[in-house]
Amino acid sequence: MPLSAAFSWNGLPQYAARQLAAAIAAIGQDCPVVGSRAEVPIQGVEAALGRPVNWVEASHRTNWAKLGLPVPKIFFQSGWAYPAFNSLGDEVRAAGGKVCLLMDNNWRGDFRQWLGAPWFRVFQRPKFEAVLVPGKSGRRLARWYGMPDERIFEGMYGADPRLFFNGPPLTERPKRIIFVGQYIERKGCVPLARAFASVAHLLPDWELNMYGSGPLQSAIPSHSQIKVHGFIQPEQLGALYREARIFALPSRSEAWGLVVHEAALSGCQLLLSDAIGAAPDFASLANSATFRPCNLARMRSAILSLTGVSDQRLAQAQAESVTMAASHGPNRFAQATRAIVERLI
Repeated sequence: MPLSAAFSWNGLPQYAARQLAAAIAAIGQDCPVVGSRAEVPIQGVEAALGRPVNWVEASHRTNWAKLGLPVPKIFFQSGWAYPAFNSLGDEVRAAGGKVCLLMDNNWRGDFRQWLGAPWFRVFQRPKFEAVLVPGKSGRRLARWYGMPDERIFEGMYGADPRLFFNGPPLTERPKRIIFVGQYIERKGCVPLARAFASVAHLLPDWELNMYGSGPLQSAIPSHSQIKVHGFIQPEQLGALYREARIFALPSRSEAWGLVVHEAALSGCQLLLSDAIGAAPDFASLANSATFRPCNLARMRSAILSLTGVSDQRLAQAQAESVTMAASHGPNRFAQATRAIVERLI
């Protein structure tokens, strides 16, 4: 059977490799994967994918001949801003093929998106026959950018439930808040630690555990109830979620936030800034508290509200997180990509 599809992924992480493996199995053909390497050294990418990756530098143009690959009929293009993937997409279109955009931008409704919409509709929208977005927020933005609703598919991102799954009841878990992410300004790690430290005297049995890497690690305030750790590989991370009651992501901006899905799969309550793209998919009044990014007063209130819920509310929150998290993952990604191939072929 002639080759029908190929995938690309900028900064290819392990979770994406797991999703791509499921998609390739669902399509039923040996689809090549073109990827650039992640900034953080993630182990096991090609093992999770089950095949070698065609590695490229995202900032350098390339072509299918250089990769030793035929031009596919359908190409899943990672973003519109990377020269390597743009050049591959251009070649597919020139050969009469179809390109599906992988877009992780979330709806913000800010001036930049209002100003950018006409540009996207004129210069980018005609290039793509479909778009695959992470979830509800991405769908809203894709519609705003001029993509017909029937050509928008959800499920681009998702954690593997074989690694991240529900654990003990929240009432039996340690009174622990967990943060997972880079120690950089955008992630809001320092404000989170300051907010927790300011109410720690009201929560003597609680602790904040932080996992990540980055230049702001040394800026996190020292406190007996705050434990700061380095970067953790995905295989180790699942157990940490299952030992926490609350997951916190206080980012100033977050296109989606895979870690929110990981935490929801693990049954955690969610403490999120309202800039998190994944919030509409996994957070509700039953399992979360939200706040404006870097607003310490609101963050303190959100911390106290989640740490003070009753055992009954904890059970409801855990069930809600697990139920909502079932909407994403490798199976959802495989279903979406197969549907796109069938539509475009």
